[in-house]
Amino acid sequence: MKKILVLLAVEEELGVENVKALSEVADVKYIGVGKLNAYEATMEALWAKEYDVLINVGTCGSLHHPYATLLRPSLVAQGDIYVDSIFASAAEHLTSGEEGVSVYSSDNFIGEDSSEATRSVVGRFDCMEMESYAIIRAKRFYARLSGKPEPELHLIKIVSDQADGTIEAWETRIERLRPTLMKTTLELIENLNNR
Repeated sequence: MKKILVLLAVEEELGVENVKALSEVADVKYIGVGKLNAYEATMEALWAKEYDVLINVGTCGSLHHPYATLLRPSLVAQGDIYVDSIFASAAEHLTSGEEGVSVYSSDNFIGEDSSEATRSVVGRFDCMEMESYAIIRAKRFYARLSGKPEPELHLIKIVSDQADGTIEAWETRIERLRPTLMKTTLELIENLNNR
């Protein structure tokens, strides 16, 4: 059995009962919303216990994919000033996920009130969210500091909005998305343990 940690921004993404069931096959940690929260929580978890695999499960927005589309990104970009400026970071490539599926990881909600320039940049990616880039950096930094192997990372994202100002409906929408997120997460864990 692999030592697996599932990282969720907030409990609502899977719901109390699903988290309880998931806890029987993997450790679960809430990492909060945003890159800084995600970085600190991931580092804390990795220093507390060794893991073979991290799975970041959660919702995302998308300008391209409809509500309830399940995405498994393999390319992660650090958003905000880091995409189109002299401070740009190279996008991170994962060995897991679907080839060519990309996520823009930002500390800002993208909505109808976002500037055209921001929406144009975000539009180059399949989806946007607020934690995955920080998780990648945390696991890499942990491995470098500890001298231990870097855990494998898988991203499971589901589209909850089209960055159209309807984020207020998230709590209602997420209830309909939970079964897909849960099923996909459990299938991945089973596959990881059987390989």
